[in-house]
Amino acid sequence: MVIKKVNNAGIRGIFREFVIIILSALLLFISAGTVHWIRGWIYIVIILTYQIFYVLILIIGNPDLLNERGTLNWQATKLHDKYFVVFYIILSFLAVIISGLDVVRFHWSSVPLMFIYPGIFMFSCFALFALWAYRSNSSFILTHREDKADGLSICTIGPYRYVRHPGYLSAIGSWLSFPVLIGSLLSLVPIILIVILLILRTYYEDKTLMLESINYREYSKVTKYRLIPYLW
Repeated sequence: MVIKKVNNAGIRGIFREFVIIILSALLLFISAGTVHWIRGWIYIVIILTYQIFYVLILIIGNPDLLNERGTLNWQATKLHDKYFVVFYIILSFLAVIISGLDVVRFHWSSVPLMFIYPGIFMFSCFALFALWAYRSNSSFILTHREDKADGLSICTIGPYRYVRHPGYLSAIGSWLSFPVLIGSLLSLVPIILIVILLILRTYYEDKTLMLESINYREYSKVTKYRLIPYLW
């Protein structure tokens, strides 16, 4: 059966992702000072649902990628990616904490509840785009590593026909949906920094792949846009 292809690394990766969601929920409601927050619960249910679909799609269609993403080789991770991971984690949790403090505890800002619907729609669209990228790219590794530089294959199918970094595009879109979904305008401060961080990561990843891979240089001539189709 396909599920047997998920090895211990893949299981660790699945466990790690669900632990992050649980930790995010704890930070969200602790900072809010209450669990009686419907928007907070809607957000947790949405990201939990996305994570379940992500795991199921990879178990069925791309279990090798699930195993690869579960292997976090920090020692082999390139230096610029180590900085990215550290700052990304800090800013992600900071966005969650600020949201709880802002919306519930101190009421610094507010977004009408009706905006939760476009927020959910926007998140869902980019989440589906991300799942399409995961399903298409067997080399969608978690960090850019020295030990994977030589054997990295270049994906040219699915969303990679339109942009070279669809995963980052979906991450940017998903994060930008967060303030209207959760109802916190102040969360835009760390989220804007996250967006800048993701754009910088695409720059360094593009630069590194251009140097390391002839195939990537050829691919970039065909798929000319880094993040936004027909624009950039």
